[in-house]
Amino acid sequence: MIISRYLFREILNTLLAIALLLVMIYISHRFMKYLVQASVGDLPAEFIFQLLGLRLLSDLMLILPLAFFLALLLSLGRLYKDNEVTAMVACGIPLPFKSIIGFGVSFGFVIALLSLVLAPWAEEKRGILQVQLTTSAEMGGIAAGRFKEFSHGNGIFYVEELDTDSKLMKRLFVQVNLPNKRVVMIAKRGYQLVEDGELFLVLVDGNRYESEIGKLNYLITNFAEHRIRIPKRLDAIPKNTRIEAMPSYLLFLSERKELQAELQWRLSLPLSVILLAALAVPLSHTTPRQGQYSKIVLGILIYLIYNNLLNVAKKWVERGDVANWVGVWWVHLVLLFIIIVLFNYGHIKNAIRGLFKKA
Repeated sequence: MIISRYLFREILNTLLAIALLLVMIYISHRFMKYLVQASVGDLPAEFIFQLLGLRLLSDLMLILPLAFFLALLLSLGRLYKDNEVTAMVACGIPLPFKSIIGFGVSFGFVIALLSLVLAPWAEEKRGILQVQLTTSAEMGGIAAGRFKEFSHGNGIFYVEELDTDSKLMKRLFVQVNLPNKRVVMIAKRGYQLVEDGELFLVLVDGNRYESEIGKLNYLITNFAEHRIRIPKRLDAIPKNTRIEAMPSYLLFLSERKELQAELQWRLSLPLSVILLAALAVPLSHTTPRQGQYSKIVLGILIYLIYNNLLNVAKKWVERGDVANWVGVWWVHLVLLFIIIVLFNYGHIKNAIRGLFKKA
């Protein structure tokens, strides 16, 4: 029990450090991407942290299994490097394999909570937020004294003065290029209005100048209020997020290939944590000369191949190339076979040598 608690503390401390490092790398990458989108007006700045938090919550189920696997490799590798495992075996105490698997099962429940409950919820909220972005992305990033394109580049407007608190715009210039005519509007005031899911730029107290392209005659109209509907950006509409946002219990009740593939993917993540915990035990076995980092590259390589095979198997299920009962489970069986081979590597090697000697 004392050995198990000591090992648990070592793994947990390493896990927290690696998970924090991976999360910081992920956040910095995503944050810079959102900042670039906000700087060009494709993303309103007030949505950055909401999107970042929801995206992180949905991707934690992919980050944490890798962090857990690396934590096991590093922690067990250190025990071998410092001869602590050798001392334990000399005292008749084997490496607590059951405790390691128990820790993997416990952590698997955390991943299951993320993949089956929290990640779909985060994807649903992100989809709702993306819908809001489609109505404001065109008019996001407004700044006084700067020209701003909208309507896929067919329109441009200029604001001389902007009240950042009330979002009221003063002294506006708007030009809209239609297929056979050009419209220019000048207004004293303006503001944005969302109505029935549509975004409008409302101009107050201004003039409208309309002319056919190539002609010099103008139709001049004075208006007290004039609305311009801002079309939704097609590239801002969320793509293929409905399945990822569906609650897991609905996936259990469906026989559609796409939904079954998503369900098997969600169930595979907690299962992979348990398999990776078992894999880390023989893979971390090193000699003091090798050091605790000698198997890290091999471990990461196996993890990448395993994760890529899961993605390929998921695509196969979605396309109907394999039966649902085969699904992605064959990938886990392949990893389980590798784990069994590594645990019995010494016996297998001796058996092969014996066959060669007899031959």
